[in-house]
Amino acid sequence: MWKGWIVPAADSDTWFAAGTTAYYALLQSDDLEKALEARRIQYRGLKLSPDNAMNRFRIEESLGVFFLDALRRKLGDDRFLNLLAAWFAENTTKTVSAQSFLDKAGVPFEVAEPADGPAYTVSDIGRRLGTAVLVYGTQREAGANRYAAEQLQAQYLNQFEGQVPIYKDFEVSDELLAHKDVIFVGRPEANTALAAWAKQINLDYQAGVFKIENQTHASEREALSFAAKNPHDPAHMVLVLAGNDALRTVKLATGGSRFEQSPYVVTGESRPAAAPATAGGRRAR
Repeated sequence: MWKGWIVPAADSDTWFAAGTTAYYALLQSDDLEKALEARRIQYRGLKLSPDNAMNRFRIEESLGVFFLDALRRKLGDDRFLNLLAAWFAENTTKTVSAQSFLDKAGVPFEVAEPADGPAYTVSDIGRRLGTAVLVYGTQREAGANRYAAEQLQAQYLNQFEGQVPIYKDFEVSDELLAHKDVIFVGRPEANTALAAWAKQINLDYQAGVFKIENQTHASEREALSFAAKNPHDPAHMVLVLAGNDALRTVKLATGGSRFEQSPYVVTGESRPAAAPATAGGRRAR
C-alpha cells in the first residue's frame, strides 16, 4: 500500500488527490465489492443533488475511486500497488498534478459512468434530516406505527440534532411530500400514503408479504428497510421502514439496520440480509 499525502495543483486534480485517499480506505474494507457498490450508489445520488462545492468535491472523489479501481483491475494488484507506492514515495507532501501520475502510469484519465441502479442507501437519510418528514400508517397497527415514528424522531434528534416532523398518513399529500425526504413507517396496507407511492418506487409489498430481488418474504418475523428516489423529485429520497407485523416495525425503528450502506436491508428474527453488492443495482418487484 502507498503512504503519504499530496496537494492538488489545481481543482482539476482533485479527483486524484481525493480519489487516492478514498480508494485507500476502500481497499481496507472487509468486502471491497460491497464498498464499491455503496460508492456507485452514492455517486448516482450526488448526480441528482444540488450543484454546490461539497457535492462537486464528492463527485470528483468518486470519479477518482472508479478510475483507480479500473486501473487496478487492468494492471493487477501487485503492479497497481507498486505503481502507487513508488509514485507517492517520490511525491508525498508535494503540490502535484494528476497528469504527472497519468504520465507515469502511461494511461489517460478515462472513467466509465456507473450503470443505472439505486441512487440512495438506507443510511443516507442521516444526511437529509433537514428536509425529512416522518409519515406513519394509521389504517392498521396505528399505535405501534406512531410509537415507532416517535422513537425515530427522538433518535434523529439525539444522534443528528435534527427535529423531523411527524405526520399521519391521511394528513399528507403529494404536494406536501414532493420535495421532501420521506420516511414511511408501516407497510402499505397500514400506511395509505405509502400505498399510493408503492408502484412509483418499485416496492412490491402486499399485506404482510414483500418481494425483493425475486425473493418472497412472508414470515411475520421479517421487516424491510428500503431506500428509493422520491418519485416527484429524485433529488430527494424515500425510506420505507416496515415490518410484516407491528412488533417487527417497532424493532426495525429502534434497530441498527437503518445505518446500512445498502439500498435495502431485510431483517428477521436472527439475521440481517443486506442487498448484494453488484454493479447492476437492485430490483424490487
